[in-house]
Parts: sequence; C-alpha cells; structure tokens
Amino acid sequence: MQPKYPGGIEGLEGVVPIGPRVSASVEAFTRHFPDALFAVDRATLQVIQASQVAVDQLGLDPATFHRRLTDLVEVELPPVVEPGRPLSLTGFWIAGPAERFAVHLRIAAASADTWLVVLRQGGDPVAIAEELREANRFLEAVVENIPDMIFVKRASDHTFFRFNRAMEELIGWSIEELYGKNDYDIFPKEEADSFRRTDCKVYETGELLEIPEEPISSRDRGVRWVHTKKVPVYDGDRPLYVVGIAEDITERKLAKEQAHALESELAAVVLRANDAIVTWTPSDGKIVSCNPAAEQLYGFEAGRSEGLTIDSVVPANLRPELQANTERLLRGHKLPVAQTYRLRGGVEIEVEESLSLIPGVGDRPARVASIARDIGEIARLRRAAEILAGSAPDGDLDAVALAPAMREVIEAADVLAHDDYASVLLLGETGVGKSWLARRIHQRSARGKKPFFDINCASLAPQLLESELFGYERGAFTGAAGTKRGLVEAADGGTLLLDEVGELPTNVQAQLLTFLDERRFRRVGGTRVMQTDVRILAATNVDLADRVASGRFRKDLFYRLSVVPIRIPPLRERLDEIPGLARSILADLGRRASRRVRTNLAPDVTSALQRYDWPGNLRELRNALERALILSRGETIALAHLPPEIRTSTPAGERPLRLADVERAHILRVLESCGRNRTRAAGLLGISRSTLKRNLAEMAQAGLHVPAGGEPEDEGGQRL
Repeated sequence: MQPKYPGGIEGLEGVVPIGPRVSASVEAFTRHFPDALFAVDRATLQVIQASQVAVDQLGLDPATFHRRLTDLVEVELPPVVEPGRPLSLTGFWIAGPAERFAVHLRIAAASADTWLVVLRQGGDPVAIAEELREANRFLEAVVENIPDMIFVKRASDHTFFRFNRAMEELIGWSIEELYGKNDYDIFPKEEADSFRRTDCKVYETGELLEIPEEPISSRDRGVRWVHTKKVPVYDGDRPLYVVGIAEDITERKLAKEQAHALESELAAVVLRANDAIVTWTPSDGKIVSCNPAAEQLYGFEAGRSEGLTIDSVVPANLRPELQANTERLLRGHKLPVAQTYRLRGGVEIEVEESLSLIPGVGDRPARVASIARDIGEIARLRRAAEILAGSAPDGDLDAVALAPAMREVIEAADVLAHDDYASVLLLGETGVGKSWLARRIHQRSARGKKPFFDINCASLAPQLLESELFGYERGAFTGAAGTKRGLVEAADGGTLLLDEVGELPTNVQAQLLTFLDERRFRRVGGTRVMQTDVRILAATNVDLADRVASGRFRKDLFYRLSVVPIRIPPLRERLDEIPGLARSILADLGRRASRRVRTNLAPDVTSALQRYDWPGNLRELRNALERALILSRGETIALAHLPPEIRTSTPAGERPLRLADVERAHILRVLESCGRNRTRAAGLLGISRSTLKRNLAEMAQAGLHVPAGGEPEDEGGQRL
C-alpha cells in the first residue's frame, strides 16, 4: 500500500509544537510506539517518565525506573542538544537482567529542560526497517488526525512536500496540486511574500517562531486567519526543512472583533445616554468614569471628574446608607431602583438611582455603577397624581439601609411570598410593621393582583367577629336583614391578615382551624358548605405559646398558624435604620401633603432619634415626625420640633434603670437558668407560682418576649 504522501514521512524530523487539542492523539501514539521512549531531565539526566514499551521490552521495574540515563545505557552523551537538531547515538543497554546488548538512541530537545530519548535494540536490519515503517505509520496517523494544519517545506527551493488533511481542507487544494508547489504558486503575492520572510527568519535564528495571527487565502472559503508556529530542521549546520503548524482562528478573531464592536456601541450608548452614569471603586470611592449626562447632573467640569470621589455628590447624612448598599452589592445582593438625594454644586437634588456591581476582571478591581436621573419635576407631578387618586404609598423600606436582623426578615418574607399556601405567623411588638410585612408578602406573591384584607381580632366583639370572617345568612340573628359575605369569601384568590390573632374567641378558633384544614366554611346561620381560595396570614404581639399553656389558645391552631414564624425586631434593636426610615416617612408625608419635604435631618435631630428607645416602634416614629413636620412649616426640622421625651432621652446604656425593669430582667434570667420551669423559678425567686405567672403575663402585655414554660406534667396531667 502506497503512503498517502509521496516519499512517506521518514524525513519528518524534529519536534513539532502542537496544541492541547491533540494531546489525546499524542498520548495514544506514545502508548503504541514500537520503540522505548524516555523523558529525561537535561540537567541531572534522570529519567522522568518511560513508555510502556520501555517497561515491557527492556525489563524495567516501573517502581524503580527513575534512574539516571547513564545508569541504564553505556553511551557518550553530548553536553548540549540544540532544538530542532536531534542526535543519533549508539551504545549498550546495561540495566536489564540479561546480558548487555547494543542499542540505537535518538535524542531531541523536547523543551529547555527535557530531552526526549528514543531507544531501539540493535538487530536484524529487515526487522528494524519494518519497525521504522510501523513507527512511520503511527506518526502519519497522528499527523493526519491533528485538527490543525501541518506542513513541511524544503529549505532548498521552498516547495511543499509534506502536509496533512487539515491543510487540504483549510486552503482547498488537493495533495496532487500542493506537492512540489511553493507559496507563490498557491497564494496571492502579498501573502506569499509574508510567508517567505518568516521562513527565512526561522532559518536565520534557528529558533521557534510564533505568528499570533496572519491571513491565508482559501480557494473555497475566502481569507482565513491562522495562528502559526514554525521551527527549522537542520543537518548539522545545513537547514533542511521548515516545519509549521497553523490553527484556524477565523471564528475566534471574528468573535473578538464583534465583542470589540459591541463594546464600542455600548460606549457610544453610554456617552449619549440621558441618564447619568458614574462608576467608582468601592475601596476608596474614587470615580473611575462618568458620561456627559453625569457631568451635567452633578455639575462636574467637562472631562475633569478624575480624582473626585463619589462622596462629593452624596449628602453627608446619606453616605452611611450608600456604604451599606455598596457592601450589600459586594455580598451578591441586587438592589431595587430607589429614590434618594444627591448634590449638584452643594445643593440637594432628588434622583431615581439604580446601583449595580461591575465584577472585576484580571487585575482590574470590581466597580460600583450608578445610573441616575433627576426626578424633581417628575416627583412633583407624581405626588400630585397620587393625591388626586387617593393612593399615596407608604414609606418604602427597600430604599432604607436595614439592620442585618431586619434584612433577614425581609429576605424570609420574600421567599415565603412565592409559596401561595404557607401559613406565616408574624411576631413582634405593637407598631413594628407586621401589617406592612403582610402586605409585602401579598404583593410579591402570585396573589398580588387579587384582594388583600386585614382584620384586627381585638377590635370586634366576639359575637361579631365570627360573622365578619365567615359572613351570615338572612335571619341568622336579630338585625340580619340580608345576606352578607365574610372576609374569607371576599378575599377569594387573595390574602387575609388576622391581626392580633391571639384575641380570637375560642369558638372562632375552632371554625378557623377547620377552614385552614379544608378551605371550607359555612356562613353564620347557613347550611351550605362553601369553598374559597384565600391565603391566611396571622400576626400577634403576645406570646401565643404562653396562651396555649394557659388554655386560652388552641394548641392545634397554634401549630397550624405558626408553620413559618417570623419575628420582626423592635425599632430599639435597629437604631441604625432610623435616618433612612425618617427620610422615607417624611417623603411619604410630603407626598400626602402635596409638597416636597426636606429630609436632610440635622445631626442633633438624627442623634436624638437614635437615642430614644421607641416603645411604640415605627408607629411612634411616624407620629413624631408628622408632628415635627407640622411644627417646622416646611423648613428644616430642628431639635425643638421633636416631642419632649425624644429631645431629652438618653442612650439606653446611660439611662437609669427603673426598679420594675430590674425586677423583670431578674425574673427572666432566673426562668432561663431553670430551663423555663416556672415551679423551680418561683421557688428560687421566693414567690408563689401564681405570682410568677401574673408577672409574666404583665410582661407579655407590655410587649416583652416571655418564653413559654418548659416544666413537665405530674401524674394527673397538670402542669407543675
């Protein structure tokens, strides 16, 4: 069978650099190569790796073949083997269990640190010739299947005489057409001149030459782009060939050019955008870039933003909030678009801003990007529309830098919003925002466009509460002149919040439990079983576990309502939120009053707000700010506009403790130390169990968290 290429491939010598894609083919070649192969450290002559043939034919022990080459072969080794100039040597194998025998060695420089040694036993010339032909067939198979173009050109006349299938496919010329041709016979003159120059340079330097990208004309596919490496092969000092390998990078180059074009388009969009775009490094706040719209919005001198920091456009009282938002971005959070204030020439302007993180690439650090627009006029028109429509929103906590505990609450609520049926029990003192959080869960759920109703279970008489929840039929009781739908029916498809659920009468508790289990109910005075699809949320400021222990609340209903309890921390535990909450509340009050409200609170006002412990929580904060807004008559709110108890308050750590506070704290500590066993705690406190129970009930009514009792029952089933 004739070899595919005229003349065979015996003349292909030297080391051809190949890419990682052909490593599998090379590994298969070395595994089946008929001669022993060794990788040898050039400096120490220690064998680094040996092929399986070396182990099988030469009797090497795989565990101990890491020896010096001179311990295996008796041969005169040269001090240097130059790249592209392999040496042929003869020696004797001395390491095997049999007698020594003659071997032929072929040594080539695989890298600056490693030699590749091919070792063959001396023997029958016919057998050796057959082995050489077998080796050539293996080598031909490897070269033929490499996806990159491989070629060999003679140094004497620059004609092609070795090439693989990949070259045929790339340039569109057949084997017969290519053989014996030079570059000028195949390619345009400009390309041929370039190829000839690089060939001559390789011969002159005697070193590997890498061309990152160069054009090459294809007969059928137009101009392609290749990444080429060339290496010379010598016979002594006489150049014989240039061996090249070229990878087609046309698609990669095209993708890179398209990416550059896209970057240019994006840069043009940013430059022409009407919104102000600013980026800065979060570590030091230095502005990295800004567009003309940002220069106009913030009053920067054109092209002179370099050296400025983002703090130069942020009011002093808003800088902690910006820092907190930056830290949230760095932790991977996404921030919603928010309304805030920035500075233009030292004057506050109202903007709508979106903050995002630009990840770092290589040595370039991450950056924070702000896209903002002036909404002063838009906000005024929006407030007017809200007032006319009677739909002014409440303050938005999304625009406030929240304390970690409150962020966990919000994140948990947002997760639960996606479960349409999960029962959620909202716990917390009066005024902490339980109703607001329930509305948020509803609005962010699939039920968000359906009705939302809430009912305060403590505000209605027990006999009216049942009919408010489940409705009634005509004649059900005196005065029931017609049929009325209850809230569970009216809220079909939506959400119903049972606020102060701990005050539900016992009979209504039973009906509510049945409804939660079956989603069915009967109107008061009715016989027809009705069904509705409504999500029930519950909220309370009392310890339901304690009420269960005292028999005032059904244990089964408690477990049914508290599938996922969420405790909202009181405002005194998140005083860092107060500056942002105050601005949000004042902005909401301003919308309701149809005027812009200044929210840059003076430092002494902010300090006073953060000193107070807010027993009424957010409701008390809103009332205090509404009072201050009225007294300030639209001007900056001063300390004198705050209620006296807030102006004169002292930090909790410096405030003298009342005797009742000391007594309550001591009772709770003793109760915890006894594992919540109230009988033992009462004994240690020197009071009766009924007195302890009364004190705990008073604490619960005051909004304090009182742990449920954990004592065992006696033989009669009574709690000890």
